[in-house]
Amino acid sequence: MKLNLLALATIALLAIGCSESYPQPTIDNPEGWQYSQKYSDEFDGTELDTTKWHPNNPNWLGREPALFLPKNVRVENGIMILSSHREEPTNPPTEKYHTYTSSAVQSVDTLHYGFYEIRAKAQNSAISSAFWLYVNDSLRQEEIDIFEICGRHDTDKAYEDTYFATAHYLEFKKEIHNKSSMPYRAGFRLADEFLVAGLDWNEDEIIWYFNGKEIHRTENVHWDDPETVNFDCETFPTWWGMPSDTDNGGEYQVEYFRYWTKK
Repeated sequence: MKLNLLALATIALLAIGCSESYPQPTIDNPEGWQYSQKYSDEFDGTELDTTKWHPNNPNWLGREPALFLPKNVRVENGIMILSSHREEPTNPPTEKYHTYTSSAVQSVDTLHYGFYEIRAKAQNSAISSAFWLYVNDSLRQEEIDIFEICGRHDTDKAYEDTYFATAHYLEFKKEIHNKSSMPYRAGFRLADEFLVAGLDWNEDEIIWYFNGKEIHRTENVHWDDPETVNFDCETFPTWWGMPSDTDNGGEYQVEYFRYWTKK
C-alpha cells in the first residue's frame, strides 16, 4: 500500500508542475534536497542561455568523423534540441572531419555533488545521444556518463533500447583506466519515448536512475572534483559503428535540466 500511495503522489505532483522541488526518485524525502535555480534550466526561451551553456564543447571538436557545430543547437517550444546531419562540414579543421556534423552543449560552470535530472528523448540515429559529466587536465580525466544511447541501429536492434550508464577514471601517464558500467535494457526503443534520467553523485557513491528506478550504483573512489555538464551527439566508429547509408542523423531533445544539492 505504501508503494501504491507513493506512486500516486509522484504522478499527482509531477502533473501540477511541482517536480523541481525534489528529484523524482526521492519524493519520499523532499526535505533532503535544495533545488538550484542558478544551474537548472527549463529551456523556456527562444535561444540557449549562454550564461549557463556553451553551444559547443570549448575544448573538443567532436569524435571523428562528425564535427560539432553550434548551428546544430537550438531551443524551441520549451525544448533544447541537439541535431546531427549527414552533410560535409564547410572548411573542416582537418580532413578527419567529414560526412556528418553533430552538436554539443557544455555548462559554463562546473558542478559537484548533487542530484542531476533531465527529461529527454534520444535521436533516431546511430549518432549517439549523451548526457555526461567530466573534468580533465594533462594528467587525468574523471567522467560520469549518465547515459549514452544509440537511438537507431540498422543491424543490431539491441542497441535501440540499451541505456549505457558508466563512470570512467583515467590517469594518462600511468595508463590507468578504472571503469564501472551498466548496460540497462529499457524495454522500449529509446528514440520513440521521452525518459527521465537521474544521477545521485555524492562523496560515497554514484547512483544512476532510469524513470525513477535505480539501475546501477558504484562506490565513489575517484570522482571527487567538480565537473562540467555535457550534452552531445557523437559518431562511434569503434563501438556501434558508423551510421548506415539510410541514417541521416536526427534530433536529441532535452525538455529540462534540474540540479539539486543536499541541504
